[in-house]
Amino acid sequence: MVRLTFTRLLCTAVFSFIFLLLVPISNLLLHGDRAFDILLDRPPARANAPSREVSFGRECAPFMAGGMQHVTVVLKLSAADVVSKLPAHWNRLARCKPRLLFFSDRKAVYNGFDIVDALGNLRPEYKYHNPDFNVSDRMQHANITDDVEAWRLDRYMLLPMMELTSHLRPDSQWYVFVELDTYINWDNLYRFLLYFNPTTPYYFGSPVWPRTKKPAVAHGGSGFVLSRGTMSKLMARGRMFARNHHFPGTHLFGKDVSRECHGWSDEMRCGDKILAQVLKDAGISLRGYWPMFNAEKPSTLRFGREQWCEALISLSTLQEEDFTAMQHWESARVHPSQPLTFGELFSYIEPSLQAQTEDWSNMSEDITYTGGPAGISSESCRAACVRTTKCMQYEHSGDTCRLSHDIRLGNRQVPEGGKKWTSGWVVERIGAFKAAHAPCEGAHFVHAYP
Repeated sequence: MVRLTFTRLLCTAVFSFIFLLLVPISNLLLHGDRAFDILLDRPPARANAPSREVSFGRECAPFMAGGMQHVTVVLKLSAADVVSKLPAHWNRLARCKPRLLFFSDRKAVYNGFDIVDALGNLRPEYKYHNPDFNVSDRMQHANITDDVEAWRLDRYMLLPMMELTSHLRPDSQWYVFVELDTYINWDNLYRFLLYFNPTTPYYFGSPVWPRTKKPAVAHGGSGFVLSRGTMSKLMARGRMFARNHHFPGTHLFGKDVSRECHGWSDEMRCGDKILAQVLKDAGISLRGYWPMFNAEKPSTLRFGREQWCEALISLSTLQEEDFTAMQHWESARVHPSQPLTFGELFSYIEPSLQAQTEDWSNMSEDITYTGGPAGISSESCRAACVRTTKCMQYEHSGDTCRLSHDIRLGNRQVPEGGKKWTSGWVVERIGAFKAAHAPCEGAHFVHAYP
């Protein structure tokens, strides 16, 4: 018989307390639950900002109410994009009459709108003996807007853009950096920004995690946001590299861009990485707000327990037909004045989900069976999904069966080398999932990570 001494009772109490403390922490780490607030339909105005009556749900509502007059929308594009892509996107970009700034690797004018050469003021020593700028020389001398290696200039543009943006829009409180394929839900972005003081240094976006011990990077295609406070700190750091005088866009904050991009997995995105490093040097780290800022488009988004009630601010890689379809869908929302959530957006893709679709990949990836009974056929793969309690969809190709716990639409996948793709969804299980998770008790405003 064990004697219950005071010391043993005390130890038992301490271990019990530690266990109870660690259980919720381990659940957070294992299941990915994140703390959140509720993104209010009508957030209270900040004390130092005038109150705005915004008719949420109407197109361009925050702009029409004057709520975005201190927000500058900054777009980076190549000279080739100005000619080939901008015309198709122009009406969408200009429709709400935002305060726009366009930057490119070559000066241009479109519809009377000046497009600033982001590299036009860069000091000559950055260009000497740098083969990347041979591309710019070829384009200037030949008076052309396209070159097969023009992508090399993209990574040099972001740092000069920061100074030029601050110089050209010194009265702005927020700077929203987007690309041509970035979708922004302006109602939700307006609500989101009301929670923060723009004089505080902020760097918001969807985090990308480098393999090395480098700072987290905001994914450029998802859009990222800098506050006035961040711009002020960044400009102060920029003056450290000015030689006797300072003019916006003259330097690269002491960075050797070509060297630092060497070996980077996506050199076209290396500019985002270097900007994150410069911001970190200035004492500003990314505040990650994924999945609200998101690198996917509706057809490739994950819809699951983790994302269902989250508010949606941005998407990426949309084509012009995607923007048009989203606009039509948004105009038919049942409760347009409420913040858009992933659960509501699910109705955009839901009509396309079928029991089985040929020549289609729905991007299932949580469980993979190669060979064996599940990989014999699409029917055996579906049976494996049905046997797996949390499985929502499956994909079969060759002798491989993939299952997913989340719901994704995916895209067409034509046969390759005799190998074909078949995808399917367990529609009844998806219906039960929807019923169990709806309605959301408000749109979740997740806490930043990192």
